[in-house]
Amino acid sequence: MAKQTGVIKLKGTIGDINFYNREGENLARKAGGGFNGEHIKTKESMARVRENAGEFGHCSAVKKQFKRSLNPFLCVRKDGELHGRMVQLFTKLKDLDSVNSRGDRRVKRGLETAKGQQLLRDFAFTPSCSIAEVLACSFNYEFESRTLRVTNFDIKNVAFPAGATHMALTLGLLHFDFDTLAYGLKCSTPLYMDKDHSATQFDLSTELPDVAGTAIAVLGLKFYQKVENTYYLFKSANAVGMDVLRIGG
Repeated sequence: MAKQTGVIKLKGTIGDINFYNREGENLARKAGGGFNGEHIKTKESMARVRENAGEFGHCSAVKKQFKRSLNPFLCVRKDGELHGRMVQLFTKLKDLDSVNSRGDRRVKRGLETAKGQQLLRDFAFTPSCSIAEVLACSFNYEFESRTLRVTNFDIKNVAFPAGATHMALTLGLLHFDFDTLAYGLKCSTPLYMDKDHSATQFDLSTELPDVAGTAIAVLGLKFYQKVENTYYLFKSANAVGMDVLRIGG
């Protein structure tokens, strides 16, 4: 790096020299410095960069497929921040991998820990519509029977969005293979309830997905306006929700 001393100060590249301004100083240096693909692949000093890039690529791939697996619950409305928040989630899960060495850490290993499972259960996929807060009742999900029992439910505690006449709850059982990224999802028949719903407890159940993998039970909530025999879905942020209930083996 050298200072430019002539009357005319240059910016840009001439031949193999870069001319530029940094912090008020006009400088020149040989072109071609900094990072390049070959250095990143081969230089020892770039080892940390290679490790980070490999793990980031893994987290991004897992995020993309995991989000796709939950499309029946999440695709009805757009959330521009969900992508970034999910990448952060899977990065945190990967960081919990104490089995593999840096550069090879995996989301699956992090999710095998108690802290990792808590991170996924607590993650707000739909922050403006938390089902636990909207319903204000008790949930008990059993993997053996693939059944969710809801108790202490009172429809009067539910704040319906303006214009909504019904809400629907759908149980989902996802099997997700974090190695191959294959998945299978089975959903219950939606349970529609209007504002006069009187039951204080009910069950939802699903079939067993035909793909092996980590079992994740989720609950979806959607609000509708019923006109004659047609349900019109609300797509506002407070009208579509999904929560993770439990994580199995």
